[in-house]
Amino acid sequence: MKFAFNFPIFDHLADVRLLADLAAEVEEAGWDRVLVWDHVNLAEYGFANGGPHVDPWIALALMADRTERIELGTCVTPVPRRRPVKLAREILTLHDLSGGRFVFGAGMGAGVSELDRLGEETDGRTRGRMLDEALEILQAVFAGDAIDHHGDHYTVVSDPLIDAPVDVPIVVAGTWPNPRPFTRAARFDGVYAVRVGWVDPLGPDDVAAIRSHVSDHRTSDTPFELAVAGRASADVDADRRRAEGLKAAGATIWIDGTIPRFESLDDARKRIRRGPPRP
Repeated sequence: MKFAFNFPIFDHLADVRLLADLAAEVEEAGWDRVLVWDHVNLAEYGFANGGPHVDPWIALALMADRTERIELGTCVTPVPRRRPVKLAREILTLHDLSGGRFVFGAGMGAGVSELDRLGEETDGRTRGRMLDEALEILQAVFAGDAIDHHGDHYTVVSDPLIDAPVDVPIVVAGTWPNPRPFTRAARFDGVYAVRVGWVDPLGPDDVAAIRSHVSDHRTSDTPFELAVAGRASADVDADRRRAEGLKAAGATIWIDGTIPRFESLDDARKRIRRGPPRP
């Protein structure tokens, strides 16, 4: 089982140098992956109220430069508010800068503050179709294919954008028990799974049900990541038992993290330096 640590990019974490320092600390403490939220003006859900945000992609570039082993990625990028080819160029640049350590987390996005108020597509079904179409384009780019795509939302006509295929894992976000995101994720390399409402963590029974659903819709025999949230506590033994239960049910990644509104930087650093609760 892998262990990741996920950082927002606002409030007292709206500092790319600090995020790079934290990424180095996460690596030194033995975690396997460092992730950042991808937002431009989050002002809802009780997590944030707008204000300073750093660009997560610039932060990831600095984090890649400050680390050597740990995987890096977004958790997650709202793909429908991006142009697929521009997004592909950013992903490929981070893939190269990190020595192949980049993992792309993709989702359809949500929230009034970053959709309605910024002129983005607000209809969920439409964003889902945009996500599907954009991911198809990204896969073609990563495969090194020529592209002749004329879709409902995007047009891309291009010779191959790279000289040879690259392996960039695509992990798709899903809110359980909605089946559609998990059916989509089955076509890719993994899923970042949370419960609808983002409050109660998923348990082993949920993980087993997700694993079963993905298996029913998966056509590839390549490994599939199933990542779930798991906040480490002061009780290391209890955390290890929980991680073991999630792993036994089929989870492959425990995603810890911090939210500035609910935890000080000092307390977050203490949990990071304690290291992951490996069973």
